[in-house]
Amino acid sequence: MSKDIFVFIEFKDGSIRKTSFELLSKGKELAEKLSSGLYAVMLGFDTKGLTEEIKPFADKIISVDEEALKEYRWDTYTDTMEYLIKKYSPYLVLGASTITGKDLFPRLAARLDAPIVSDAVGIEVSDGEIKIKKPIYGGKIISWVTTQNAPISIITFRPNSFSIEKRQINGEIIEERIEINMDSRVNAVKIDKGGSKKVDLQEADFIVCGGRGMKGPENFKVLEEIAEILGGRVGASRAVVDSKWRDYEDQIGKSGKTVSPKLYIGCGVSGALHHTMGMDTSKVIVAVNKDPNALIFQYADYGIVDDLFNILPALKEGLKSLKQEA
Repeated sequence: MSKDIFVFIEFKDGSIRKTSFELLSKGKELAEKLSSGLYAVMLGFDTKGLTEEIKPFADKIISVDEEALKEYRWDTYTDTMEYLIKKYSPYLVLGASTITGKDLFPRLAARLDAPIVSDAVGIEVSDGEIKIKKPIYGGKIISWVTTQNAPISIITFRPNSFSIEKRQINGEIIEERIEINMDSRVNAVKIDKGGSKKVDLQEADFIVCGGRGMKGPENFKVLEEIAEILGGRVGASRAVVDSKWRDYEDQIGKSGKTVSPKLYIGCGVSGALHHTMGMDTSKVIVAVNKDPNALIFQYADYGIVDDLFNILPALKEGLKSLKQEA
């Protein structure tokens, strides 16, 4: 049975997303242990120039370059992926746990009658068996699961779960020509894309998150300044977004975005379960809250019990000094 691995490549604003390179790096490591091939799967339009970026990471690049795939649609992308999977019969299909991934891969799993593990943070090969690391119960428990006796398994991972390792593979490009039919019941009336040039929240290495303890939208300016120094991004709790202090695109949590940055700094965040479910796999968690009993301290590697309006200005100045010295 084939042990080949598919990695679905995502695009954003005409560029390959960082999370795709992370998955390719991990996918190649798995492929070597399984003595199999790694396939990068690129669906889109006018993407030929981007295939060169993928060549050092994958053994083969399957490119479907069709105008019907210019924008993500559940019908065209699901049909195309289903066709490719049935044609090439991969053992594993890896994707990112992003908005697109959360829409696409459950549909594929249903079509193919395949097991799916979503929102994973790690994967290993032990004695030829695949073991997948997945947080459950809001990160209180880390589980290791397997998909037994399945000819194909689908796994999605949180962005920032793996490091990027470039290899000089010079992968072969396979151009697929597929007749793509759009579901006549679905019609894109309008697509609005924000003009924000911010670092993608799910792919940010550094996140400074504000909660209700920030007291008002005007106080997020200092978080923006700290995030800019770090080269990161400002996040927000659901309570902040519900209060219209920040846009929904900044929301972290079960009903927002799941993040795994190298550093998460929670400022005035209480640590409610629906928030911690979205950030508990951060590599280092720092919490600033004047309430010593705040739940966020149960997840924090470092905690500061003090008024955040005393701490944040000092943090900003300290980071500025460090950056100038560097």
